[in-house]
Amino acid sequence: MNVLLQLVILVFLSPGLLHAASLRILTENLPPLNYVKDGVLMGPSVEMVKEIQRRIGSTEEIQVYPWARAYQMALEEENVVLFGMSHTPPRESKFQWVGPLATKRDILVAKKGSNIVINSLEDAKKVQRIGVLRDDTKEEFLESRGFTNLDPVSDERKNAQKLILGRIDLWVFKKPGLKTVCDLAGVDNDAVEEVFDLRETKVDIAFSLKTPDDVVVKWRAAFAEMLADGTVEAIRRKWDVE
Repeated sequence: MNVLLQLVILVFLSPGLLHAASLRILTENLPPLNYVKDGVLMGPSVEMVKEIQRRIGSTEEIQVYPWARAYQMALEEENVVLFGMSHTPPRESKFQWVGPLATKRDILVAKKGSNIVINSLEDAKKVQRIGVLRDDTKEEFLESRGFTNLDPVSDERKNAQKLILGRIDLWVFKKPGLKTVCDLAGVDNDAVEEVFDLRETKVDIAFSLKTPDDVVVKWRAAFAEMLADGTVEAIRRKWDVE
């Protein structure tokens, strides 16, 4: 084997290039942080991730998957990045984290005129059906508190539509994002109302545990730089998210 060929093989087998080539960057269609509109992926989380990529020289394409599938990939496979994921205590040890990208508030939503009054989680257990996103932290949160009346779907737009049609009594969603997802679902935002505040959580970038430490460190350093130079705050102001 000649010297030139040996050098080429060594270059392509170097750990940095292998990591970069195999990294998969995933997100879901979940307004307003990351979503597809007219075939274009947009949102503040998307802008932040793309800016990190620009700063570290990452050229991988962001892929949009249904949440349940993307979550399993991040949980089980190597070199997987998934954003934006709610950073909750049960998930802490399952991933490596970079963020936060934003803060969200989980809420219960009802159709206006339904006369549904929720003063506690026990009140919410009494309705017939609550729309949730399958394998989402909000579903996990309610299941852990004994809810058996959950009706999961793969896309939050379906929950908005089902609420208006009377096919569910409540919908677990979040702010910011309620108006955006209603608009995308063709639902009048003024026809729904928040009836209960569940909790507040941070939204982060999650790396599978099988992602090399040096990759995660590089992303963390770029995000820290963006926090320090005001880039993160500017993106949050642009999109009106915290």
